[in-house]
Amino acid sequence: MKVTNRKRIGIIVCLFLLCVCGYYLIIADTPMKGDGSPSDTPKIVKQLDKGNRGGPVEKETKADTILVYVTGAVEEPGLYELQSPATVKSAIEASKGLLPYADVNHLHLEDTLEESAHIHVDFNFHGSPEELLRKQNISINDGTEADLQKISGIGPKMAKKIVDYRQEHGPFKSLEELRQVKGIGPALYKKIVEKVRL
Repeated sequence: MKVTNRKRIGIIVCLFLLCVCGYYLIIADTPMKGDGSPSDTPKIVKQLDKGNRGGPVEKETKADTILVYVTGAVEEPGLYELQSPATVKSAIEASKGLLPYADVNHLHLEDTLEESAHIHVDFNFHGSPEELLRKQNISINDGTEADLQKISGIGPKMAKKIVDYRQEHGPFKSLEELRQVKGIGPALYKKIVEKVRL
């Protein structure tokens, strides 16, 4: 049977339409990317945990330390982080204690402190300035030769001996160790011991 050109064209058109329909059927079953092109991987849908549908839950933590500011007649004024519950007493202890001329009459040592509390220790200026200055003890571990010479009974030579001893043997471990410094006998030691500190 002879196939005419018209029939050939009809067959070709039918085959073309079948190919086009098949192509679109395949594309319809394929996941698409955001730009409209077929995706190589299936789309994954994440499910929320039933126990956490509201998002992450932040645990409330109670601070176990507080910051307090200590000023005034203390050895080392400054900002300190203290274990809670903190008191006026623990704040003063953190600042290395009171100076000899601190006014303790208005301190309530057992009062509990809150975050960012400011503790100010007043100075007691009752008496002559000279008398108050005498009460300020000099550190034998931190004091310079000039500082040590402020102590009655300690001259330039003895101050140098104390500093030399400290550099050779390390910091003094007790006030009694001052007696190991050459030239400090029982009489001089008794005279200066109440005017110095470690």
